[in-house]
Amino acid sequence: MKDDQRTKLTKRLLREALLLLLEKNDINKIAVTQLCQQAGINRATFYRHYSQPKDILSEIRHEMITDIKNMAIKDKAKDNPMTWLNDVCLYFYNNANNMIILIKCRSDSQFIELINEIYLSDITKLKVNFNNIDSSDFKLITYYYAGGIYYILSQWLTEPINKTPEEIANLIGKLILKNY
Repeated sequence: MKDDQRTKLTKRLLREALLLLLEKNDINKIAVTQLCQQAGINRATFYRHYSQPKDILSEIRHEMITDIKNMAIKDKAKDNPMTWLNDVCLYFYNNANNMIILIKCRSDSQFIELINEIYLSDITKLKVNFNNIDSSDFKLITYYYAGGIYYILSQWLTEPINKTPEEIANLIGKLILKNY
């Protein structure tokens, strides 16, 4: 139990330090020594958990993608795409620091792929909005929407856009349902 708490604390300190360092540096220019100094831990502790600073990004991305996939599975039972959008917007809002790290390190493509995968598999009921199109066109359209959803979320989190998670979910929902 005590080791688990130490691991969580160490990883939290490293994530926070990485976020601070990313404000001034590219991920490729952040040295382990610099990261450890910022986090207040020694190099041996860092290497117990990671081999390079990019590993922290991979872990954050993996955790967030797993959480979002689990939300999609949970919300699928409710049979309402807006439930998933609300949950995702709230999740990103509550995890803004981690999302900002990923945005700054250009981890967009994996999130766009995730949104598109969920959109294709779980929200395809919305296909009725696209009459008489073939499956390849529909796939391209879903990538268009997935990219748009991702960029709305990333701008909302990184710019001073004063909207609640619910307002952002409603905006995305209106765009998807062609109500704008």
